[in-house]
Amino acid sequence: MLASMKTSRAERAEVLGAALKAARQAKGFGMEEVAERLEMPVEVLSRVERGVMVPTISTLVRLCIILRLDPDNLPEELPEMSD
Repeated sequence: MLASMKTSRAERAEVLGAALKAARQAKGFGMEEVAERLEMPVEVLSRVERGVMVPTISTLVRLCIILRLDPDNLPEELPEMSD
């Protein structure tokens, strides 16, 4: 499976964003609701979900909590993140 993963940072960010968006939609949460709970503008969450922006580690942890998403279910190759 790793061999088929995209390798550039931008491509990994897109994969992560798509996984987060899919998890949000599967839980039935709107983007506005999640952004409000994260205390961030909806535009920032949108950028994360589109892979344009990589969330910080703390934001990713908060997203996993809000979405009740097991971090083990995230893509194996994550983009570089900072805290």
